[in-house]
Amino acid sequence: MGREGRALPEVEQAAPISAGLPVQAAAVASDNASVWNRLLARLGSWHVRRGLTLVWGVLLFVAFQPGLMSNDSLTMLWQGQTGEYSDWHSPFFSFVLGKAFLLTGSTWPVLALQLLGLALGPVALLGGVAGRRGLAALVLLVVYWVLPSTWAVGVTLWKDVFNAVCLLWAVVLLTRGRPGWAFACLIAATLTRHNAITASMMLVPMVVARVPALMKDRVRPVIAGVLLLAVLAGAPGFVERAASVRKTWIGGALLVFDVAGVYSREPAAMEGSPLMERWQWDAASLVYLYDARTVGRILWGDPTRGALTPGTLLEAKEPLTREWLRVVRTYPGAYLRHRWASYVANLGLVGFSDIYYREVGTYHRDIDLNDQGLKLRKHTLVHRGFAAMREAWPTVVARGGLWLVLSVVLAGVGWRRRARDGGLMFCVAASGAIYALAYLPVCVSAEYRFYYWTAISTFAAGALWLAPPASRKAEPGSSPMFSRARTMSRNGGATPRTASARHELRRPA
Repeated sequence: MGREGRALPEVEQAAPISAGLPVQAAAVASDNASVWNRLLARLGSWHVRRGLTLVWGVLLFVAFQPGLMSNDSLTMLWQGQTGEYSDWHSPFFSFVLGKAFLLTGSTWPVLALQLLGLALGPVALLGGVAGRRGLAALVLLVVYWVLPSTWAVGVTLWKDVFNAVCLLWAVVLLTRGRPGWAFACLIAATLTRHNAITASMMLVPMVVARVPALMKDRVRPVIAGVLLLAVLAGAPGFVERAASVRKTWIGGALLVFDVAGVYSREPAAMEGSPLMERWQWDAASLVYLYDARTVGRILWGDPTRGALTPGTLLEAKEPLTREWLRVVRTYPGAYLRHRWASYVANLGLVGFSDIYYREVGTYHRDIDLNDQGLKLRKHTLVHRGFAAMREAWPTVVARGGLWLVLSVVLAGVGWRRRARDGGLMFCVAASGAIYALAYLPVCVSAEYRFYYWTAISTFAAGALWLAPPASRKAEPGSSPMFSRARTMSRNGGATPRTASARHELRRPA
């Protein structure tokens, strides 16, 4: 008798086919995930960031070479060519501009150096971070590349830009454990713009901390820091004496600006003033001369309406100094109101639709008239594209107030994570913030370029935030206190000795 075959139920027949579908779907999802992960890894890689930033720098160089130049830039170029320097401008940067022109017949080498430093600095700070951190690094760089407040100022041959490049690379060299070269960059920054010592002084402790011989006790770092600050403070004067710089008393611009500001707020201060008779000023002329946004009308305005010259200030050095001391002591309230109004304008916090700030305070757009044959090639497609982007962006991104706030916030973040990186992120962000705040008592013009380092420092601090410390061990740049804090955190809050004792207790007999 043969065995009868029993037909399988439909459910049982379909079971093997349907069971294979989830496996195939899982395989497809796995393949998609792997492709996506590979794409993320590729986009977040160091090579992509480096390649894109070099393209960015090359396009800017093609669009704006030999570099935008204002009248100040052309004056420094002339001084560098002739060797006749004045203290109104940086003799160091004038020398750099002049020698570049004598070697090449143009200023493009300085522009190339600026763009190379601005392009590769953040990439070097980010290092080889990959994955999600790599994508975040790429986003940070894209913002850095797109904002005109980065590139539209960076293509101008100003000492503010060169100063920021020097400070940026001081930070890069600190992350590479090169304190000597980092301090050389701080000296170059201070020589380029003398008030940059306010930014450099926050990075000096990081230079000292990266010299192991200086970190063996508590006294050596303090002594070394004071000596380095003394070198930074004395370097500009040493260079000026070595270069036989002609004295023009640049401080006179600040004093006459303050005096005019007090006169405008307290008319009684004009009574008995030796300057009113000396310069034939009156209440009507002050209405024209004084503008809280700039000292320009006082020094370069209409002479028939009381405008002065730097030479006139030098001739009146003693009476102007005495008058400044008198009005500040007698009318401190008016002086403080003038200083605050000038600083608020300097930060760009007044009149966001103000034509002055859009046309004067944000970007320089051309090469001023000169007899050196320096011209900007405006007809190229690349230049027109960048120029259109610059004019389309709201000027809020080119106002110092925004970057001051961001630098303060990042300084707070850096302070909270100081045990992880030895305080470097905090010092970088604080450097930008203090540099901006230091303009409160001395600003005489409302221009964004004065805050260029503050803006660059926020990106540098953001890059340090994304890039983890190179080692979880005690880095050369860490203070003993921070190193001990990290050691305790790894040992569950215990010192190495107590951690070792616990291990002995747990060891079996």
